[in-house]
Amino acid sequence: MSRSMLVGVIAGIGIATAGGVAGFTLLGKNTPSEQNVALIQPEPVEAAPALAPAAPAAQPVAAPALQSAPAPAPRPAAQPAAPRPVARPAPAPVQTATASPPAPAEECWDEEVAVTEDPKDQHAIAGTALGAVVGGKLGDEVGDSDLSTAAGAAAGAFIGRRLQRRMQENREEQRTTTTTVRRCAPVGSR
Repeated sequence: MSRSMLVGVIAGIGIATAGGVAGFTLLGKNTPSEQNVALIQPEPVEAAPALAPAAPAAQPVAAPALQSAPAPAPRPAAQPAAPRPVARPAPAPVQTATASPPAPAEECWDEEVAVTEDPKDQHAIAGTALGAVVGGKLGDEVGDSDLSTAAGAAAGAFIGRRLQRRMQENREEQRTTTTTVRRCAPVGSR
């Protein structure tokens, strides 16, 4: 074991110990109400009469620190009698908690929603490119200059883009699907 590892282990143990002591002093203290614990004394229970003649009842020995009430007076010896059945209370039926569900704080309903997919070519690049090629070829046929070719390409690109957008709008219902969505909202806000 190297010296630096030994120093690290000792430092780690020291830090862990200091953290434990600090945590105990901060979190381990009880409030004064938690420190005073009430002692509850059990009530004396009467025994069932004995079958044989009973000897005089002995005085119960009380614990000096726990009992503060005076001891009950001794009972006189009972005459032997026929044994009586001891009445025991019937066990209470076990009740299971079947809580009814709380009233809903929100109401839910089904709603049909139309979802339209975006076109595959959102920016109409194909129509623009095809229009530019066709417009450039037509501009070249009209005039032999580069200016007429460029003007034809620009006009063709504009027209091709507009045509593709119009075709996409006409086919929008083919891309639209209707789905049922479950919506929920607080009661009364619908």
